Amino acid sequence: MVNQPTSNADDRGNVRRRGFSLVELLVVIAIIGVLVALLLPAIQASRESARRTQCASQLRQLGIASHNFVDSQRHFPPGLEQWYFNSAVSHRGIPLFAFLLPHLEEANVLVAWDYDDPINNANHGAKSKTAVVLPLLICPSDQIDVNPIVMAARDWHYGLTSYAGNGGSRAYFPEDAVTDGMFHTTGEASEPKRYQQPVALRQVTDGMSRTLLFGERYHDDPNYLTFNASGWGEPLKEWGWWGASTSRKMIGHVTLSSFAPLNYQLPFSYGSRAGQSPPADGFAQFNGYYVDLRIAAYGSGHTEGVNLCFADGSVQFTSDTIDHAVLKAMSTRAGSESLSQPK
Repeated sequence: MVNQPTSNADDRGNVRRRGFSLVELLVVIAIIGVLVALLLPAIQASRESARRTQCASQLRQLGIASHNFVDSQRHFPPGLEQWYFNSAVSHRGIPLFAFLLPHLEEANVLVAWDYDDPINNANHGAKSKTAVVLPLLICPSDQIDVNPIVMAARDWHYGLTSYAGNGGSRAYFPEDAVTDGMFHTTGEASEPKRYQQPVALRQVTDGMSRTLLFGERYHDDPNYLTFNASGWGEPLKEWGWWGASTSRKMIGHVTLSSFAPLNYQLPFSYGSRAGQSPPADGFAQFNGYYVDLRIAAYGSGHTEGVNLCFADGSVQFTSDTIDHAVLKAMSTRAGSESLSQPK
C-alpha cells in the first residue's frame, strides 16, 4: 500500500495555514515572564557583586597610597592640615585626599594647587581645583545625584567622594573629636587641641590588620532627606568633599567615625519627629541625630554590609549586623579592645 503524501489543503483544495492559537500565545508569554522574573534578581545580584568588587579595589588603592605616603614621610597623612586666617573664612586647610593624589597617579589635579591660601582652590567656579570629579573616589553603588556640587552662597565648587578616612570613635563636630583613629586635624588650628600631629606607625599599637583606615560613605537616606527638604541639617547629597579646603566643617567631609552603628540610617522622617527618644522636635535637638550620628556614619549602597580598608591595606566586606562595640574597637588605633563578637 502506497502512503498518500500529507497536504495542508482541505477537501476543497484550500491551503490551511498553521499558527499559534491565542491560548498558546498567552502560555508562551507567561513562561517568558516567569523566566525573566527568575533571572532578573540573579542579574542584579551579579551586577552588585561586580560593583562591590570594584569598590573594594578602589579602597585597596587608597590603602596602598597611604602606605606610600608613610614610606616617604614616616607618618600617615593628616586628616586635614588646618590653620587660621584673619578674614572669612577663618579656617582653611589641606585635606587628606590632596595628600594622597600623587600616590594615586592623580598628581595632575594638584598642579597649581594653592597651599598658601587653600580657599583659592575652591573659588574659581567650575574651573576650581576642588571641582574635579575623581572616579577612583566614587563607589559605583553610591547614590550621588549631582557631582560636583556648588555651594551657591560663595560659589564654591566641590567634587564628592564615597570614601573617608577613619576618624576614630568620634570625629565630628571638630570640637568634639576624640582623635583616637587614623586621621584628624593637624597644625595651628587643629581641634580639639592646637598643633596636633599626624599619626605615626608606632602609634598604631592595636595592630595594622585590626585598625580601620578607610571606609564608605553613603549619600542616600530617605528619612534624612525629608529633613533636608524642610531646611534641617546639612544636605546629605552635598556632603563628602574630597578637596575640602574651607570652613571649620572640613574634617567632617573627609573622615567618618564609629560613633554610629554601621549603615546607620535616620529611623524617622520629618513628619514623625515628635515624641522621639532622644527628642528631635526642634532643630537644636535634631543636631544630635545628624551631627553626632548620620553625617559621620560608615555606610554603603551594597547589600547588607560595607567595604572597609584596614591599616595593613587589606579590604574586608563587613556585615552591617556587626556589634557596635566591635566596630568601635576597630576604629581606635591604641585602645587594646577585643575584636571578638559577643556570643
